[in-house]
Amino acid sequence: MNSINSLKSRLSPNNTLTVQNERGFIMETEFKWNPPAKETEITSFEEKTKIILPKSYKDFLKITDGAVLFKDKQYGQWGCKLYGISELIKVNEQAQLWRNLPDSWLVFATWLGDQDLLLFDIEKYKSGDKRYIIDGDEGDSEDEFEYIKGDFEKWLDRLIVAQGGEVLEMVI
Repeated sequence: MNSINSLKSRLSPNNTLTVQNERGFIMETEFKWNPPAKETEITSFEEKTKIILPKSYKDFLKITDGAVLFKDKQYGQWGCKLYGISELIKVNEQAQLWRNLPDSWLVFATWLGDQDLLLFDIEKYKSGDKRYIIDGDEGDSEDEFEYIKGDFEKWLDRLIVAQGGEVLEMVI
């Protein structure tokens, strides 16, 4: 999780960072970090839900139990919310109310502004497949959702390098 630690070291004292995105658009983004999750909280979640979380996501949770990354400070229409342990069950219950997601899919993040989802395919993760992250566009049906190249750590690294831009060019 060097990416998170390096990112945190570049932030201003009030947890902001000026970034340049598509077409030269410059904006001030803000970051919100939760206290780290305890190993016992992660284990309790896995035992309760019978879901084994990806190792790199658990490593992330031990640094920050959920976070908001690259949120557009002026309008709030940009950025990514990554859910912590205490939010996962509620968020996934809500997602099931308006979507018919397979049981092996777990929402772990939402793009701010458009509410697109990022999900783990837990069955693919358990089978050792490194392409277990799904990009779920709000306007698409579940069969149109697409798998993203790489695991959680690689996706997070790309998000940081892309300064919060949706890294969809890495979809296969």
